[in-house]
Amino acid sequence: MKRYLFIIISLLSIGCFGQNKPNTFKITGNPIITDKFTADPAPMVYKGRLYLFVGHDEYYDGQDKASGGKEFNITEWICYSTDDMIHWTDHGSVLKPTDFSYGIGEAWAAQVVEKDGKFYFYATMQAGKPYNSKVIGVAVADNPLGPYKDAIGKPLITDDMTPNGPRGWWNDIDPTVLIDDDGTSWLAWGQSSFHAKLKPNMIELDSPIEILKMPNYIEGPWLHKRNNLYYLSYASRGRNNVRTEMIDYATAPSMNGPWTYRGVLMGGAENSFTTQPGIIKFKGQWYIFYHNAVLTINGVKGAIGRRSVCVDYLYYNPDGTMMYVEQTKKGVTVPPNRNPKPIENPFPEKEVAVEKTIIDGTSPNEHNINGAEWPRVGDDRRVHFRIYAPDTKKMEVQFRGEMTKDTAGYWTLVSNPEVVGFHYYQIIVDGVASADPNGKPFFGMGRWVSGVEIPETGPGTDYYRQKNVPHGQVRENWYYSRITGKWRRCFVYTPAEYETNPDKKYPVLYLQHGMGEDETGWSRQGMMSNIMDNLIAEGKSVPMLVVMNSGNIEVPFDRNSNMDINEYGANFTPILLTEVIPFIESKFRVLTDRENRAMAGLSWGGFQTFNTTLRNLDKFSYLSNLLVKIG
Repeated sequence: MKRYLFIIISLLSIGCFGQNKPNTFKITGNPIITDKFTADPAPMVYKGRLYLFVGHDEYYDGQDKASGGKEFNITEWICYSTDDMIHWTDHGSVLKPTDFSYGIGEAWAAQVVEKDGKFYFYATMQAGKPYNSKVIGVAVADNPLGPYKDAIGKPLITDDMTPNGPRGWWNDIDPTVLIDDDGTSWLAWGQSSFHAKLKPNMIELDSPIEILKMPNYIEGPWLHKRNNLYYLSYASRGRNNVRTEMIDYATAPSMNGPWTYRGVLMGGAENSFTTQPGIIKFKGQWYIFYHNAVLTINGVKGAIGRRSVCVDYLYYNPDGTMMYVEQTKKGVTVPPNRNPKPIENPFPEKEVAVEKTIIDGTSPNEHNINGAEWPRVGDDRRVHFRIYAPDTKKMEVQFRGEMTKDTAGYWTLVSNPEVVGFHYYQIIVDGVASADPNGKPFFGMGRWVSGVEIPETGPGTDYYRQKNVPHGQVRENWYYSRITGKWRRCFVYTPAEYETNPDKKYPVLYLQHGMGEDETGWSRQGMMSNIMDNLIAEGKSVPMLVVMNSGNIEVPFDRNSNMDINEYGANFTPILLTEVIPFIESKFRVLTDRENRAMAGLSWGGFQTFNTTLRNLDKFSYLSNLLVKIG
């Protein structure tokens, strides 16, 4: 019995109780990890402990002659932790690319963040079919050390979601995530400085992808926030006789920008072509992690694919900019400087504004003012609204719903899919409706409002677009109305040939707008001139004049008023017959007989067309009613 007990205890001691015992060590300077080649450091603080996730660089025969990405052999992600930055625990491998169903290898840069008690592991890896490229996946766990499981079953970011840069199929790498004070989460990544907002579930994008045109940008972004300033640090192109990557950075008052490039934060890493920042605050002190390639293990020297993680103190200037960081041998084994003074930056750079473009299937609404990126229209016909109004308490888009405000003061909303065509909208700010400051004004709904265009797609749907054909003119004309006792305005379209055929006379179409619109409606939101130019050029219409006049229905009919609906806009008919037509025929070269005069109208303008033409068939030979209810 004693022998059996001895055997059982021995087996338990070897096979269970001693299994996965963490390795602890004390750092002596930089590099901080000396028994493995490690790279791409990503620190995270949780419950008073700093966790450091790194890629495991492993040597293989022939590595030093490899190229095209094969010089890297990063097999897994390892986690280390500390509570004082000096004494560390090696927790071993916590995740591998093959833990994802689509991952086949290459554990490139990653980052772990905690939200609502869950730990989200954003990781770069090589994916197999059908992706056959670098992708970014997400794993999730209930503990910073795992076990981590694939959170989606497919990549979060794939190669077809972004335009390829010079690196092509490995453009989408190096994810970094920032969770803002209000819980809004942001993802940045790539070799083209992509970034987008994440949905609250942390596994879906919640905004179009933007490209920040950071100066000298290469890869390896890192997001962090200090006070009310946002920072994006990244591996940058070497210059001033430095042929390796350096670390540059930019700042912004909001993740939505505007971003300002601030210059070089750290020079090239010793013996390493690559470098990558990981910046964090831990127990009141700021640190910057990075890697170089100075370590030698068992006679194998460091190289581009055999790197070593380091850490140094990070200090800030009073204006929030970061002081230039000198890489040191002692690292954090010496106390931090409590009264740091800026080090002269050997790579002085001018601060510049960072431009950005937006991708991901959206484009600026064509009725935005010049240079305005928002609202945007998606390929799915959804409209993306964004307005900066930090002091506003409530904001909504008329007919579409209430907007959401972020910590920087930006209000956003994504609409449901909308029908193709032109749509009016207003922004309602604390109960007051107004036009969108980003949009051109249109007169509709009885007031000046904004408009959004959901473009038609497919063959033959460019009939209203401006083409390389002869273009006519839309002319503003004023005439005095004895009926109203006021000067009135009408717009007249003349075909392209009107100026070159002085002896030719043309038929006329009198075209009326709908309720709540005015004489500008057809030429502006209706794009009438483009349609006429294209039809005439294609031989589908004879050249003609089009006259657009106010129908006296700018103010929508009030059903609670004492006015008879048949009186609404009723004085337009005599104005047209006795004032507009004679004015047009006296000023323009037009045919004046019944056979060359037509009338059409939209909505209430169609109703006016009926009332005018059917009672005056001696004057009109053609009529058309658009969207008008009969009976």
